[in-house]
Amino acid sequence: MSRAALRASLALWRRRLAYRQRRLKVSVRRHRNNSARKWRKLVDEAHAKVARRERQLAETRPLRLRALGEALKLIGVMEAGGNNRGQAVERIIAVGGGLPGQAWCGWFCAAVYKRAGSRAVTWQWGAVRLLSAVTGVKRVRTPLPGDLVRFTFDHVGLFEKDNGNGTITTIEGNTGATGAVSDSKTGGDGVYRKVRSKGLVRDYLRVTR
Repeated sequence: MSRAALRASLALWRRRLAYRQRRLKVSVRRHRNNSARKWRKLVDEAHAKVARRERQLAETRPLRLRALGEALKLIGVMEAGGNNRGQAVERIIAVGGGLPGQAWCGWFCAAVYKRAGSRAVTWQWGAVRLLSAVTGVKRVRTPLPGDLVRFTFDHVGLFEKDNGNGTITTIEGNTGATGAVSDSKTGGDGVYRKVRSKGLVRDYLRVTR
């Protein structure tokens, strides 16, 4: 089913859901038990259809946008109990394919792309310098939201937008709230939305599968 058809079907089922919920409310208010059971069943069916269409529609979005959506969910995650440590951070590292305690900017990118459905995530994502050699990852001249951005200081994040003033906005893991340092070495880093100078950019990478 095309994206347009999925959107139309979703809109239809949302209308059906609203109508069925109104009919259920009337049946309950008038103590029509048999009618209420019927409409409750139809409401449940409509809820399931809406959820299915929403899921299918989300899956038609480009991989890079799905990954960016996963990254945005993680903003605010912080290290706890030491450098590269903490339950939430170690979960990100594990999803990406790394080991507890490892530097995790690459594993952050691996985790969000893996959750978005990428088949290109490998052990190489843990080493920033190896990313461009991964099958399904290619260099691009002009980045789009969700592409990877590698920096000159052995760090990687997700490109969000070009700010038009010589800077870009990114989503990064294993970074501090300010400055160009990617890892404090003493703990307390996290997932942040950052504004970076284009002068710090090494290259942009697109994940194609």
